[in-house]
Amino acid sequence: MLYTSQNFFLFFPIVCLFYYIIPKKIRWFWILFISYFFYFSWNQKLPLLLLFSTIITYIGGIGIQYLKKRDKKPRKFGQKIILFFCISINIGILFFFKYLDFFFLNLNKILNRIHFIQIENPFSFILPLGISFYTFKVISYLMDNYREKIDAEKNLFKYAAYVAFFPTIISGPIDRAISTIPQITDPKKFGFENVKHGLWLMLWGYFQKFVIADRLALMVNEVFNNQDLYTHSGVIGMIASIFYSFQIYCDFSGYSDIAIGAAQVLGFTVSDNFRRPYFAKSIVDFWKRWHISLTTWFRDYLYIPLGGNRVSKIRHLRNIMIVFIVSGLWHGAGWNFIFWGFLHGIYQIIENLLTPVFHKKLHNIKTYGTFGFKLAQTLFTFFLVNFAWIFFRSESLEHAFTFIRGIFRFNPSLLFNANLFTFGMDRTNFEITIFSLIILFVVNWLQRDQTSLRVKIDHQPLWFRWVLIIGCIFFILIYGIYGPSYEVNKFIYSGF
Repeated sequence: MLYTSQNFFLFFPIVCLFYYIIPKKIRWFWILFISYFFYFSWNQKLPLLLLFSTIITYIGGIGIQYLKKRDKKPRKFGQKIILFFCISINIGILFFFKYLDFFFLNLNKILNRIHFIQIENPFSFILPLGISFYTFKVISYLMDNYREKIDAEKNLFKYAAYVAFFPTIISGPIDRAISTIPQITDPKKFGFENVKHGLWLMLWGYFQKFVIADRLALMVNEVFNNQDLYTHSGVIGMIASIFYSFQIYCDFSGYSDIAIGAAQVLGFTVSDNFRRPYFAKSIVDFWKRWHISLTTWFRDYLYIPLGGNRVSKIRHLRNIMIVFIVSGLWHGAGWNFIFWGFLHGIYQIIENLLTPVFHKKLHNIKTYGTFGFKLAQTLFTFFLVNFAWIFFRSESLEHAFTFIRGIFRFNPSLLFNANLFTFGMDRTNFEITIFSLIILFVVNWLQRDQTSLRVKIDHQPLWFRWVLIIGCIFFILIYGIYGPSYEVNKFIYSGF
């Protein structure tokens, strides 16, 4: 069931209505039931895999908790064995379904070069939706239990409700047990402010998805999927790459806003996933703003255990590279994703090495800290991020390098004639896109002081709020990409 489907628009109000009608003590059961129903609607067999991971990690958490109480010294050998066993099973499941084809593909390339018989992958399964996300959720639960940040949840069904929590199971944010399970156990009363602000956030998410992301996809898909289009005119490839940067942002930020908003309507607080990432002034700053739940997950459960920055300089830089290569692999089973992660790792390492040097010299420049200087930093950061997105969007490394070579065949005349509007997006859609991106910029700019825009809107007159809400709804209905003539676009991150 897609968040953008008609079924969800019928499903969600019913879920909310029954959630607030039934007694508080059993609302967790309703969350569990409806979450599995939501997941079951995608595929009838997938909930069995989700249930297996849930039971294994539930038992593992109980085992770790039992040994913590029995042993005087924390983190004894038995706890580590349980932790290693449970994490290995879940990583193994993720590898089997997501990376086995990639493994056999590369193994056969090696075997072919040394003239050995190739091995055929005997398994063929679809990638379970949300497996990368809920795998990280259960691992964080085990790790926090092992680190004594939380106690093991004794109620299997409440724990299962946390793992399968339907707003976030498909594409995050990757919520933590330490914050979500207490909200499941002790749900909030109906609050008009929560419902109102949640619906506003969902509305903004749908604007980003229907109006911007899916419209940008018209040109992005046409250009990236047709090599002849960008190898003969670099300007088209350049525009398509920039459009993809905004497509993936609006697609994923839109999903996150819908998920966070849906959770808020039910009284749940889910952490933000984006904070104006394209306003970042450095790559380090970008990763503090982009997919925050994943970035903090890697920080807490991979980067810090590797030693973080508390080790020698060489090991610190190594830790950065490991995190970003693993991040690339997490996003997809392909060398283009690995290279995307590697590229961001290189960005981080260069920035880490050069920042102390430049910081001393730049302070002596009179224009340091001015609007123009900050704008230059932001544009340069966007250029680096946009360049890396080419590898992320491309089907393979070869495809990405071909795309980049095509960009250098620059033909600016296309910017000034009607041929520009023959690459999947006509003039009308192009103009709507530019106007919508201006709206996106203004909305992001208004949140520059970290104050929620919904709070700012709350301080406006009632008539202004209703004009804004109704205007947004009609804008989506009139200019959104949907209906029988368009193929429903899944959220990009639902494939990871």
